[in-house]
Amino acid sequence: MNTEEFTKRIREAVEEYIDGEESYSDDVQLEIDTTDWSMDIADPENDLPNCDYYPIMDLVKMSVDEPGKWIPDESAIESIASEYVFTSD
Repeated sequence: MNTEEFTKRIREAVEEYIDGEESYSDDVQLEIDTTDWSMDIADPENDLPNCDYYPIMDLVKMSVDEPGKWIPDESAIESIASEYVFTSD
């Protein structure tokens, strides 16, 4: 795992949320399992050990080109990815 791949995986999870937005509540979270770097869209009640949680709505923004449509917030995604240090690929 490296930072670029990690950032890509966060973006993919955010895109999954956007594609199925009606299936989730607005307070769902991105769950990152720090033991294997798996990611999931999780219920806000989850609090599993070895997992970090980020509100998914903090990772989206409204599209300028298509009002009413969510898009991934690249700066927020990159900010989360920068919190992790990968020592090997």
